[in-house]
Amino acid sequence: MTQRIIILGGGSAGLTAALELQKRRPPQSASITLVDQSPYYTYQPFLPEVAGGHIAPRDVTVQLRKALRKTSVIEAGVTGLDSAAKKVTVTTADGREQVLAYDQLVVALGAVTRTFPTPGLAENGVGFKSVEEAQYVRDRILGNISEAASVTDAATRRKLLTVVFVGGGYTGVEAMAELDDAAKAAVDQFPTLSRDELRFVLVEALDRVAPEVGPELSKWTLGHLRGRGIDVRLGTTMPSCVDGDVVLSDGETIPAGTIVWTAGVKPNPVVADLGLPLGPKGHVNVSATLQVETEQGEKLDGVWALGDVAQVPNLLAEKQPAYYPPNAQNAVRQAVTVADNVIAALSGAPASEYRHESLGTVASYGIGKGAGVLKGVSVTNVPAWLAHRGYHLYAMPTLNRKWRILTGWITNFFGGRDQTPLVGLKDPRAGFLKVTPVVEPKSDPATEAKSAAKPATKAGAAKK
Repeated sequence: MTQRIIILGGGSAGLTAALELQKRRPPQSASITLVDQSPYYTYQPFLPEVAGGHIAPRDVTVQLRKALRKTSVIEAGVTGLDSAAKKVTVTTADGREQVLAYDQLVVALGAVTRTFPTPGLAENGVGFKSVEEAQYVRDRILGNISEAASVTDAATRRKLLTVVFVGGGYTGVEAMAELDDAAKAAVDQFPTLSRDELRFVLVEALDRVAPEVGPELSKWTLGHLRGRGIDVRLGTTMPSCVDGDVVLSDGETIPAGTIVWTAGVKPNPVVADLGLPLGPKGHVNVSATLQVETEQGEKLDGVWALGDVAQVPNLLAEKQPAYYPPNAQNAVRQAVTVADNVIAALSGAPASEYRHESLGTVASYGIGKGAGVLKGVSVTNVPAWLAHRGYHLYAMPTLNRKWRILTGWITNFFGGRDQTPLVGLKDPRAGFLKVTPVVEPKSDPATEAKSAAKPATKAGAAKK
């Protein structure tokens, strides 16, 4: 009997789990199906380098069907789960529902951007979680700089050259640092502009930035950002940004041409609709073996969860209870454990627990700049930057993408980064529609006559 393995989500955790499973086929014959709404996977740790112009956007993506040749890939959203009947419901883009039966289910639906009901945010802000968003932010900032070079009104010019990031965590700091370098290089190309006119503002509700690198390096990072001229506002929030006017909690208003929201992520809300047991922050509750379980410790047969969507116990922590942070380092390692446990479950063997001693964390703040902790040792600038690039190049799936990224770095080293803003990507059809008149379709007289005749014939037939 063919065993059916279904993986929900094609992010770091889902893709790695599928790769491991198709590489090490279970003892019994098994089919593997991966469900995701996107046809490709995005390596998110490289998004700041996409925004900075060091890596081409496509090079941080992996086509799921090409990478998973022994896995059936379904482009659909997950809309239902019956764990008792072992069936999951998915819905394709055209609204068609499909019920998939499974023997083993892996939930790896990841996280989404965490936002708040802030007036003006939906109209003026942009996130930084997808490759499309990273490219859009880059093009918008470079496009605004190009526009500002020909603007004479002082207020308009200031607004175009002002960038506000809301959220000073790992992602926000890395992205802002890369874009700060890119913006300065772009300004240098215009004789009518100066770097002093650029304004980057980082708004953070906590009393520190980049807490992921630890207290000591968090303080170092704050000094590094301010030393570059970035205006960092700690203990501050953004209550409103209507019409691009960023209102801060201290009462100041900053007109901004670009507003980037990097104030954290939250588990994919889809898991709440699936009826899975959740922790206090919305993560799927799992045991150390990554099997989904209730608060009472009752395990759901054949259901596993991992990555950003799961609350995974850290058995190695001194203080309990403790949970692993939701990052790519843990996601890919948890995927290997899940693959092992799925294979074990199909063969009746016991499951193994996930235990991982962190290798550390490292952040890149642009060429030759960064901060991190590697095996307990603090590193900054060039060593941190090299460690960041080396680790993530190693972790990037597929040799094809590794090679493209490496050759792109070499090209940029000798030729410099490309500063061309593709401003038309926001609405690529705008130019076409501008020169194309809208013409109402003409009716066919013969068709109209037939249509008019049909009701009369029916009426006549009725009278008869």
